[in-house]
Amino acid sequence: MLFTSYRYIVKELLWPFIMGVIVFTFILIMFQILRFTEFMVVHGVDFIIVFKLIYYLVVAFLPITVPVSFLFSVLLVFSRLSGDNEITAFKASGISIYQLMYPVLFVSLIAAVITFYVSFYEGPWGNRNFENTLHKVGSAKATIQLREGFFNDTLVKDFMLYAAEIDSEHGIMKKLFIYDERDRENPIAVTAKKARIEIDDMTKRTELLLYSGYITFLKEAGDKYRRASFDEYKILLHEGDIISDMKPNPPSLTYSELKNQIVKSEREKDYSWYNKMSVEFHRRFAIPFACLIFGFLGITFGNTTSRNMHYGAGMLSFIVMVLYWVIYITSTSMGSKGAINPILSVWIANILFSMFSSYLFFRKV
Repeated sequence: MLFTSYRYIVKELLWPFIMGVIVFTFILIMFQILRFTEFMVVHGVDFIIVFKLIYYLVVAFLPITVPVSFLFSVLLVFSRLSGDNEITAFKASGISIYQLMYPVLFVSLIAAVITFYVSFYEGPWGNRNFENTLHKVGSAKATIQLREGFFNDTLVKDFMLYAAEIDSEHGIMKKLFIYDERDRENPIAVTAKKARIEIDDMTKRTELLLYSGYITFLKEAGDKYRRASFDEYKILLHEGDIISDMKPNPPSLTYSELKNQIVKSEREKDYSWYNKMSVEFHRRFAIPFACLIFGFLGITFGNTTSRNMHYGAGMLSFIVMVLYWVIYITSTSMGSKGAINPILSVWIANILFSMFSSYLFFRKV
């Protein structure tokens, strides 16, 4: 009887959990839909590239959507069990609410392990690939904005470019003519067989790389003009921004990379970076642990006679998550700045919610 009850609850929890991951991920993705639509409609980015961006973003969101989906599933299942008087039937059969916690604990451990794995491995992979793909789109955007067979003067002031053929998908231009008069005293005309635009990841320095062509110096030199051939030639379009912090993006770092960054920053006494890395490292442990806390909260809120809870499970899980993230973001921000201990700052939200959920659980049970 007890094993059958456990299997029944686990089965009931799994489908809302899976649906919750899908729904909450979709909600987060919706905030990026306009951006992706602009990529396709305005800039002509291929649907496959946009699909890849969405996929990488979905993977990057998993450390957030898994815990909230678990909370949603526990709230939904236990509110239904309570509303249908099934919890009362369990108690009448000699199964206490404490015993009903075991299957919830089992599923919460699964959710915690999944969250831990995606936080240290799949999440960083998604973040990194999203950034790289977005950079490629950004690099190609300049090419996309150019019109094939027209004189384009939108790249840089006093710089005109003509390309007979433009392959926007690969960012390649062919049969080019360029008139560059940014240096008024030494204007030049350039022809090339092909070219592409490159943008530096960190500084956003933008260069036009030309292949197999000629440079004609238009300034008069007596009764002759000067001309030079080249196999490869670079024209600077934008100098880019000088970025003092050339360090990696923390969400894109894996377990070993984070550990290396912590050791390195501690050795170099770079305490500002050490605080950020410590917060990011322990965050990957704190969020999976939140699944266990949300299990207690779900049982507590769901174990009520109010039938409205069945319909309000989604809203309640949203409110709980908002409160959790407000506390979490505030404390970790203080930890990153060194205002409080960086390790403690990550766990403050978990400590407060553990105390709150324990109080409500034992008070109701």
